[in-house]
Amino acid sequence: MVVKDDELVETVKKLLDDIQRNLFNRAKRFLEDHVTTVKTYDEFKEALRTKGGFIKASWCGSQECELKIKEETGATIRLIPFEKEAPVSNCIYCGGEAKELVYFARSY
Repeated sequence: MVVKDDELVETVKKLLDDIQRNLFNRAKRFLEDHVTTVKTYDEFKEALRTKGGFIKASWCGSQECELKIKEETGATIRLIPFEKEAPVSNCIYCGGEAKELVYFARSY
């Protein structure tokens, strides 16, 4: 690539913007490809067993449910989004009213 001296700053700025946008889009696609949304505990366990990655599930907010899920599956809550999404079902573990949609995963 050949760039004129008077165009260097603008060209480098554009290249850096393109690199940043491409990295962001690649990371976003990777995240979308590795998140599975589930509505039941059976779906949750199946997704952990077959897909891994992040499991997006409705949760009642109870520490007891969180601990039981961890004991039974090894998965823990990894993310409670700042921008709240409406729960897609009742709590996947106890069946009670879900308070939020959270992301579970296992550590490797």
